[in-house]
Amino acid sequence: MMKKLLALTCAACLGAALLSGCSGDTSSTSSGSGTDSTSSTQSLSGTVKTGGSTSVEKVMNALIYQFQNDNRDVTVNYEMNGSGDGIKNTLSGMYEIGHSSRELKTDGSEDGLTATPYAIDGIAVVTHKDNPVKSLTQQQIFDIYTGKITNWKEVGGNDAIITLVTREASSGTRAAFTEIIGLNKEDSDGNIDPDTQIAANATECKDTGAVQTTVSSNPNAIGYMSFSDVDDTKVNAVEYEGVAISNETLKDGSYKLKREFLLVTKEGAELSAAAQGFIDFILSDAGQGIVADNNLLPIK
Repeated sequence: MMKKLLALTCAACLGAALLSGCSGDTSSTSSGSGTDSTSSTQSLSGTVKTGGSTSVEKVMNALIYQFQNDNRDVTVNYEMNGSGDGIKNTLSGMYEIGHSSRELKTDGSEDGLTATPYAIDGIAVVTHKDNPVKSLTQQQIFDIYTGKITNWKEVGGNDAIITLVTREASSGTRAAFTEIIGLNKEDSDGNIDPDTQIAANATECKDTGAVQTTVSSNPNAIGYMSFSDVDDTKVNAVEYEGVAISNETLKDGSYKLKREFLLVTKEGAELSAAAQGFIDFILSDAGQGIVADNNLLPIK
């Protein structure tokens, strides 16, 4: 309703050139990327349905905010329900764009989709602020999550039972973490090798924020989460294989526990102009600037 009132006001004041006049006179100003893309995309309109990974929440909300600010007749709906649902709902046609923080499966179940990377994110292994353990190897993390190591004193910490925190099965962060660490490996029949299975007593969290909250409230907990969401006043991000996680170590490749954030679309499906415009914006210099502003590495 507000947009209609603004349009009528512009019409009364300016007469001709209704749409172009209104796009320049709106009361809100562009923020985030500092680049107004209205001049090239002012005709975009409609609703773009998207959903998936919760790990991309911070950067995706920033991208959506800027894109909608530049294109006042576009609404981008983003449902945070995990990478698995984002991929599944894109394949079914429910979403035009799915958000995934893991690679597409190669077993045929996710054929017919195209994945476009737009950011690189590190996966931080996090512990409580009072935990004296500052570094873990891949093997130690594997042994902790499979239950072979159960006490912090076995890795140089306090004499205390380790509390495991993990993500839900559909999480892209979990999929990337388990793949890199070597957890939950499947045999040719699709059964998980019990020697690689995450211990049954692990606490599952539905999103990256819940992981941080759970670990920060338990002195003996360990979890993993998107580096872009780590609050170092609440948790410690331990070194992985002797390398601390940072934008620099992610960029130079020395920190190995990382993954790409992906935009998933259905092959052969024609995207709406608004959906295509949103993807183009994310991959533009302005969009990649927002990616960088959110502690992620731009793809470009």
